[in-house]
Amino acid sequence: MIDLTGAPIVTVIAAALVYCRVQACLLAMPVFAERLMPARLKIALAMGLTPLFLPEVPPAGLIGAEPVTLALAAGAEAVTGLALGMIVRLAALSLDVAASTIATTACLSQIMGVTNEFAPHPIGNLLHLAGAALLMALGFPLLVCDILGDSFTLRGLGAWADSAVLLPAVVAIILKSFGLAMVLAAPFILGGLLFQALSGVISKVMPALPVVFIGAPAAILMALVALSLLVPAILSVWSEHLMSLILPGL
Repeated sequence: MIDLTGAPIVTVIAAALVYCRVQACLLAMPVFAERLMPARLKIALAMGLTPLFLPEVPPAGLIGAEPVTLALAAGAEAVTGLALGMIVRLAALSLDVAASTIATTACLSQIMGVTNEFAPHPIGNLLHLAGAALLMALGFPLLVCDILGDSFTLRGLGAWADSAVLLPAVVAIILKSFGLAMVLAAPFILGGLLFQALSGVISKVMPALPVVFIGAPAAILMALVALSLLVPAILSVWSEHLMSLILPGL
């Protein structure tokens, strides 16, 4: 831990700029940006990580800088941190999109549960919390530290993000994330399509038979069984692809 007591004003300003980037990154980063995490804990994490990335030699441009220049530098650091966190968050959202697709196509979205920030159904809540726990078990905090460290190496304090490089990377992450979500939900999408097709055939053959009242409970039961069997594979594929999406994108 670096003690800033009695440090030159330039070092204090550099620490404040580093804190802006770290705090903004954590506010957009998955797991760390959850509403369940207290705001004091988020601030404490950012303050604890700031000394790790504090440059040994403060940038020369900060010496004698005007307040307006320092404010613009702080804004640049916040934008850079938000961009880093949002890229990772967009890649991680594929699990939430897949969970919503699974719940809708497999007739599981109407199961009663508590609505929170993750999804309006318990299936999405379950997969979201399981994915967050898996990320933490895989060393996600260390990956966040590596991302921040590389960002300070590639882009110095006060430098604005290059939109010509950032926007194509964001678009590519969104495309890959949505494609991954559809791959994760593919078994349930195909199963729902087959169920609807089979129900239509049976209703044509036997119009008097209440197909919906007979087939819906069976479809929900099969969907729950398939979900219990496929969740480990879904989380495994999601975590592997998430790491492959994050690292090249940053």
